[in-house]
Amino acid sequence: MSQLTISVESADLATILAALRYYQQEGQGEPSNRSDEIHVIATDGDTHVPLDAAGIDALCERINQDTPVRCVIGLEGGLVTGVTANVILEFTVLDYDVEACDDDEVMTVPSIGEEGKVVDVFKRGFWNADVAPGMVDRLHAAIEQILAEEE
Repeated sequence: MSQLTISVESADLATILAALRYYQQEGQGEPSNRSDEIHVIATDGDTHVPLDAAGIDALCERINQDTPVRCVIGLEGGLVTGVTANVILEFTVLDYDVEACDDDEVMTVPSIGEEGKVVDVFKRGFWNADVAPGMVDRLHAAIEQILAEEE
């Protein structure tokens, strides 16, 4: 099963929810009630079974949960040892410590902090976090509890 994470404005989200509820209201979860064009979209070209009314309800509930994207970043000796998130997450590590690097190990990228400025970083790339929502939620809850007890 593939997963896609998108970022939308609140007006976009409201429109998506309204469209899903309209789709549901019009009985589009039933294949005989939808046009061929909508069927192709709903099944991604017949690659999967489309959502029925209950599936649309469940999707709307998930969308309405407002669960933040959370990730856990493990470090050891200043080096990233692992990244685990509650959703699919692509990440980049910017290592500004380039003094001991050869020229072919360094790249110049736009600065995150200052518009128009560039910085040198160790050449890395992009990685995908491990996706383990249950583990991330348990860790987050445990940390919240510890911090609450310290207050």
